[in-house]
Amino acid sequence: MGENSSDPCVDCVPSGCVLGFSTVAIVVFILLSLLCGVMAIGGNLALLVALSKTSSFRSRVNCHFITSLAVADFFVGLTMTPLYICYALALYPLWLIKIEAFLWIVTVTATTYSLSAVSVDRFISVVFPLRYPQVVTDKRCKVVIYLIWTSAVIFGFPRLVLDDVIKLEKLWISCSVATVAIPLLLMSVSYGKIFLVVHKANSSIDDHDTQSSNARLAGNKKAVLTIGIIVGFFVVTFIPTVVVYFMLLFENDPCKEMQLNNVWPWVALVCFFHSSFNPWVYGLRYRELRNALKELVC
Repeated sequence: MGENSSDPCVDCVPSGCVLGFSTVAIVVFILLSLLCGVMAIGGNLALLVALSKTSSFRSRVNCHFITSLAVADFFVGLTMTPLYICYALALYPLWLIKIEAFLWIVTVTATTYSLSAVSVDRFISVVFPLRYPQVVTDKRCKVVIYLIWTSAVIFGFPRLVLDDVIKLEKLWISCSVATVAIPLLLMSVSYGKIFLVVHKANSSIDDHDTQSSNARLAGNKKAVLTIGIIVGFFVVTFIPTVVVYFMLLFENDPCKEMQLNNVWPWVALVCFFHSSFNPWVYGLRYRELRNALKELVC
């Protein structure tokens, strides 16, 4: 995404400006990228296997969107971290830059909208529990997942054919809004509404409440905490990339632009760690998945 840095011409570097990483920075970046990639691939692959082995969990929790999220995060580890290692080694021919940008858009779009789908699913489950089975059907979930992935590929395709700088800037602005701002809004609204409903229900509990009501309230509290973690980590990991990109977009000083280009891979790496973190939110917070993961390891 940090495509203002795509020109590898060393002779074009203004005097006094630094292009690229130091040797120590390269080593650290590669090690962190490898760690991120291994965690994202291993964690999400383990989560997908655990989901396939826990029929009781699948009957209780809608796993369609969690599966979509795990697949998207798996591909972040499989594709994006190796590409950014190439960037750290100053290997960025034009075809590689285009592929990286295309994969960035596809994986980020699939990840953020799968996260949004998880949040909206929990929102409907908590706020409209009686209507949930009629609203969130198996067929509708599959249609939503199909639309998420199809839209991600269509949205990313222009980067494979566009070379005009002005058009690319428009593409990345729309990408920032569509893949970060809108999903963040959806997740925040869902989380806020769930929090209000659970808080109200918790305030009205008395000693005469049934065991089933208490059990459902406990499940809703878990949903609140899980979505809160998701939204919080989303903000921490994704917002820095948006900030740095818009700084690059409006920066006219060549030297400062290069400094921002040197910062970009680091904030992108922070974003990728989001994909390493997601499987553990679900794998460690649900007993069935936790037990299935233990069986895989032991």
